[in-house]
Amino acid sequence: MFFWSGFLLLALFGAALFDLAAGLAAAGPGAGRFGRAVRRLWAEEHFLYGNWGAAFRPRAGQLLFAVGLAAYEAAVCFCNSLARLTWPWAQGVLSPALDLVVCVCFTGKILLGTRYSWRSLGVAGCGYFIARWVFLNSQNIWWIGLVLAVLAAKDVNLARALRGYLAVGAASMALVAALNAAGVIGAGYASERLGAYRPAYGYGHPNTFGGLLFGLVLAWVLAQAERCRPACALVPLAGGVFLLAGPASRSAGLACLLLAVLLGGYCLRPALFSTGRRAAALWAAAVPLVAGLSYLLPLPLLKIGPWNSDFGPAWLARLDGLLTNRLSLSWIAYRMFPVRIAGQVLLAWPPLDNSFVFSLYQFGPVVTVLWAVLLAAALYGLARAGRAPALFCLAVMLVYSFMEVQSFHLTTNPAALLLCGALYALPPARWPGAS
Repeated sequence: MFFWSGFLLLALFGAALFDLAAGLAAAGPGAGRFGRAVRRLWAEEHFLYGNWGAAFRPRAGQLLFAVGLAAYEAAVCFCNSLARLTWPWAQGVLSPALDLVVCVCFTGKILLGTRYSWRSLGVAGCGYFIARWVFLNSQNIWWIGLVLAVLAAKDVNLARALRGYLAVGAASMALVAALNAAGVIGAGYASERLGAYRPAYGYGHPNTFGGLLFGLVLAWVLAQAERCRPACALVPLAGGVFLLAGPASRSAGLACLLLAVLLGGYCLRPALFSTGRRAAALWAAAVPLVAGLSYLLPLPLLKIGPWNSDFGPAWLARLDGLLTNRLSLSWIAYRMFPVRIAGQVLLAWPPLDNSFVFSLYQFGPVVTVLWAVLLAAALYGLARAGRAPALFCLAVMLVYSFMEVQSFHLTTNPAALLLCGALYALPPARWPGAS
């Protein structure tokens, strides 16, 4: 990832120089030649490194994006399961090979399979420069993988690409669960919480399994978004019930149930869903609301004893217990970690299970603010465009992010691909998944 992220940045700079040279040649001689070339490049979309192969490059880009998504899903859902302990080649050989496929496909799609204007590429390029800078400091490969996928999602048929992601992810998780049930991988492994044992189905933690299954539910809803009907709510409903009854993954389970309620309500009463500016602004306001709760709720906590759970006041301690000590862990992080503008490598303890608090320390305040702005812009744009299922997926992921940090993992958060349009400053009609 270090090599490919740097290569992509240099290649984008090289493409800008190539564009400028080609634009100057096309502008012809005479006064104002440079201005004419820049104005044309700024406004008109074109392929990077010349318009050769314009007929087949969009199709090739779509294929590269779909293969990259599927390879990424296989690398995480299979190679990062407990299969890696039984078969070292899963993470030592297969995972690096799949990572290479992901990097080649996403980089190829970005550089050769997409048209850009200098306006859109300049906005997204600045965002990528910051994201890579943060990646070098935080060394979080999940972060840069998500960023590359969002950059590559421009002008793709999202539903078609997500069908491959969904098929590979479902097959990989079913295989891991079957191998676990047969005792081949992760035999006898379970997680304990308050005296109750929770199955992990071949993964390192029930919440890891829950996050991956939640990602498949989101992918299924996004793939069906154009033909949403009441029956579509049954998949997130079934997923939520299973996650609560099986691995007891509350954050993913409750998020699935919330998604089922929103989809069912919309399909039965679509008139209740407004596309007006005020309604859209309310959806966007959910971002600062969740962020504010994330940062402010831990502040009134008081340490009243030597143990990790010894906090007061009583009402906040009860809420902290309900949230499995997520508030007190944030309170500890406030006193242990410095805030660095471009992020840092975090210690293993305290584990942070709130995406906003985690982002502040792992990625720094610049990326945290940019991430929040993109989320709010995407929620507003999706609401105004009337794309209810996509809007619900992104809103439910925002709720999930209050309890988990897997919102920065593409395998849990395929809804992040919806941020592509806002990242490139495109009108909502051009966003991924728009009909």
